[in-house]
Amino acid sequence: MRYILVLLALSSAYFAQSQTPNNIEAVEYDPDGNRWFVSNGSSLLVTENQGENWAFFGEAEASHGMEVMNGVLYAIGNNVIRSYALESAELLGSLVIPGVGFLNGMGSNGAGLLVVSDFQGNRLYTVNAEDPSQMTYAQLTGNLGATPNGVVIDTDNNRAIVVCWFNDADILAVDLESGEVSTLVDGTGLGSLDGIDNDGNGQYYVSSWSPTRITRYNADFTESETVVTGAAGLSSPADISYAVALDTLGVANSGTDNVTFHGFGDPTSSVIEWAGFAAQRAGGDVLIEVPTGRSVELTAYDAAGRVLVQRMEFLPAGTFRWPWPITGQQIGIVQLRSGADVITLR
Repeated sequence: MRYILVLLALSSAYFAQSQTPNNIEAVEYDPDGNRWFVSNGSSLLVTENQGENWAFFGEAEASHGMEVMNGVLYAIGNNVIRSYALESAELLGSLVIPGVGFLNGMGSNGAGLLVVSDFQGNRLYTVNAEDPSQMTYAQLTGNLGATPNGVVIDTDNNRAIVVCWFNDADILAVDLESGEVSTLVDGTGLGSLDGIDNDGNGQYYVSSWSPTRITRYNADFTESETVVTGAAGLSSPADISYAVALDTLGVANSGTDNVTFHGFGDPTSSVIEWAGFAAQRAGGDVLIEVPTGRSVELTAYDAAGRVLVQRMEFLPAGTFRWPWPITGQQIGIVQLRSGADVITLR
């Protein structure tokens, strides 16, 4: 089993345009350039060394989903779909879809078709991108009755596969011709599914916030297994991208604004761990696992970012339960820190 975990602590002295990712949501692999893109709020960053250094990709913008297709990078930037030449970062075209609420996920068939999700409007749209300078769109579905997030296209079955938000979220399939919706997984037991991608071998990878993990499904979604846990550096894992040539999954961790890379070159590999610590919400508790003694700090924030509770203790190796610090009608997040390692729970 091989894996690479990249924590983004960059030095501007090393590379003149070196940048630190901020407000990230999506990551995308470019197989022709052997490089990774990451959305960066109102800009777009690229790395050729798996996150040792990031640089601006021209003046390109990306806040959410991205796809590389036929020499072009397509990116959602605050509800606008833009196309950029991979060689020059030149803006080739842009598309605004009237009436959308919040464009979020994006998938492609590799041959000129994009599917994008409207997280707020609960709809899917297709985008004809055969000419990246003259993109057109059509509504694929009406209200799905669920909140769509990440999208990938299953070309063999001519369908979009969509992961949904909120608790015990579903995984849906949408026929690309008829728009007919079917349910692949009726209640995954996972909350807040965010990203989805496939590995070229009929397997699908899904990121979730609750629990914090990457789950791998077989081709017909009848079997699943956890392959990356929060202990591998995940924190609110958002959009993901599988680099088939590298057998490596890139994950945009919106909780810590870093990209982690997880290799699957060894087919016998299962759960990927690292020598940090793990934490997850377990009912009314926070379950913390530490492989070696270390100090762990817990901070609970309300929805406005105000500190509700703080706690720090040195924990010897083992498993520990701390009470979940957000009570009643309070809404917020809980962050646990140990050294440079951060885990965000909701």
